[in-house]
Amino acid sequence: MITTLTATTTERIVSALVEEEGVSGGSHVLTLIIDTNTAGLEDALAAAHGASRDHPCRIIAVVRPDTENDDVNDAATGPRSRDGHVPSDLPGHLDAEIRVGHDAGAGETLVLRPWGEAAEHVDTLVVPLLLPDVPVVTWWPTAPPDRPSTDPLGKLASTRITNTPALSDPVMALKALAPSFTRGDIDLAWTRITLWRAMVASTLDPVLRDGTARGIVVAGEPGNASIALMIRWLALRTGVAIEQIDVPGFSGIASITVSTLTGDIVIARMDQERATITRPGGEAPQVVTMPRREPITTMNEELRRLTPDLVFEEVLASFAAECCTSHAPDRTGS
Repeated sequence: MITTLTATTTERIVSALVEEEGVSGGSHVLTLIIDTNTAGLEDALAAAHGASRDHPCRIIAVVRPDTENDDVNDAATGPRSRDGHVPSDLPGHLDAEIRVGHDAGAGETLVLRPWGEAAEHVDTLVVPLLLPDVPVVTWWPTAPPDRPSTDPLGKLASTRITNTPALSDPVMALKALAPSFTRGDIDLAWTRITLWRAMVASTLDPVLRDGTARGIVVAGEPGNASIALMIRWLALRTGVAIEQIDVPGFSGIASITVSTLTGDIVIARMDQERATITRPGGEAPQVVTMPRREPITTMNEELRRLTPDLVFEEVLASFAAECCTSHAPDRTGS
């Protein structure tokens, strides 16, 4: 069920919540704030609702005004009102939706649409709606702020999730976020490679212990942020040279090949659900289960963790240092 409130207040939203059955928050384990735009709202809610089945939560989605269409909105319905029920001389207001039942996952969902001046201080709209005594997570499913930890909605959270794979240039977006990393930040580009890292660690452990690894080649999608993080993680863990090969038209990691003294070890994606491991010696490749990670799966993992990922912190620090070195000005005079 969806209840729509036009030109409302947080007090009215809280009152409406109290009137709904099963929204007391007693069984909720967290509050999830989603900072998004209209285009990204429903996809983000679908992922959040799916993850909430395992992590019951109150979801508060803040939908930013469509600045590209401000003139159209002003001319048609007054100051950015969706339905025209707001006086044209009002400098700003808040529209909201309360979604419960099958429209809200395992909890309730609040969709806030601030317009005009109401959009200038969205944190003050969210604070009265936070559940007491449970963690707060803020997620940017589309464009993140320059520094998530100092963003008004980011300040409310102990965990801040960004999603560079959803952007037009994921690697550049990751580079932009890396220098401002604060403990508690995480990006879904890292979460996407959890299974790959586990597979690589278990497969390569023998050759890394005996020192027979000579080089690694990572092949896959050009401009993929997860591949960029995988390369930095491999460099830190193995200490051998890493080469990247682009595979146009492929999505994600296609294969990881490790050169050893006795031949190559190859971990390659077979299809959406499986991968193969080929070892030296001519034996048939081993087929293992490794499903591609969907948005619900990655959100599920991060909502389960809710603690700083120290390995990601180490990898991103190395990534940031590499970026700074590669962009440092030439001071040699050459």
